Amino acid sequence: MKNKIVSDNAKKAGLIFVPALLLLFLLTDPIRASEASAAGLLLWFHTLVPVLLPFFILSSLLIAADGVSSITRFLYPLLHRIFGCSRDGCFCLAAGFLCGFPTGAKITGELVRTHRISLEEGNYLLGFCNNISPAFLIGFCMTKNLERPDLIGPALLLSFGTPVLYGLLTRQGRSFSSLPAEKKTSGSQITFKIADACIMNGLESILKLGCYIILFSMLAGLLKAFPCPFDILLCAFVGILEITNGISLTASLLSGKEAFAIILGIASLGGLSGLFQTQSMTEGSGLSLTLYFRAKLLTAAFITVCALIAGGILKV
Repeated sequence: MKNKIVSDNAKKAGLIFVPALLLLFLLTDPIRASEASAAGLLLWFHTLVPVLLPFFILSSLLIAADGVSSITRFLYPLLHRIFGCSRDGCFCLAAGFLCGFPTGAKITGELVRTHRISLEEGNYLLGFCNNISPAFLIGFCMTKNLERPDLIGPALLLSFGTPVLYGLLTRQGRSFSSLPAEKKTSGSQITFKIADACIMNGLESILKLGCYIILFSMLAGLLKAFPCPFDILLCAFVGILEITNGISLTASLLSGKEAFAIILGIASLGGLSGLFQTQSMTEGSGLSLTLYFRAKLLTAAFITVCALIAGGILKV
């Protein structure tokens, strides 16, 4: 009881402190604050909206129409054998690894809320299926910022091989099956009521993501304004807040294996901005944010250490 009171007080203090800090930032340094806000807005508008909004809407339609298992029937024999996931759970894995963060969290949360997969399977899958996309890693991280396309192979192996390894180690012999679907939706309902609901759900989700990105971009901009004697610490702290700012800053301040390792670690963790986005996508599903963040911390730490070792071997 005492721990719960302390936790609630800490949350309340954070909810007061962070908005007050950002308001102070806006009032005392409006130019820097507006630049940080604009950078977050442009990232959301040019990168996330064109890719994630259509996917959010279409994936919601597939789930509502009970069409997920039909699409994943070719993936199921292999993925079930490796990870023990259900037919619907295969969709979480495919979307989370291919379509980018926070798609894995949204699909997992939606499948749990609609009782297509169990809460146990949802928590298991969320621990390793909510990742950055290969396109983001190749384009934004390795090519645009680090300017080392020759490291794309090792980066892909570490960034996606580690979550796969985590999934194998945490499976613990479990095997999941899809839960019985509720009443199937008729064609006319899919065309009108369900389509409208899926569009509104997609718009609400993408707007939430945009707001989180803007707020955490402002926090990252504020943090960058403070002097730090160690560039590597500044890069890590900014990346823990928001990954795109952290990756860009790391590429500008660090080089060699340190830059390679910090960028991969930041991208794997997803930052506090990613944690809040995941919470937003899984709200009402019962999925454990604590288990999710613990998994991200473990995989990010492992990837960072392995990247440092690989960077030394490859003479990055």
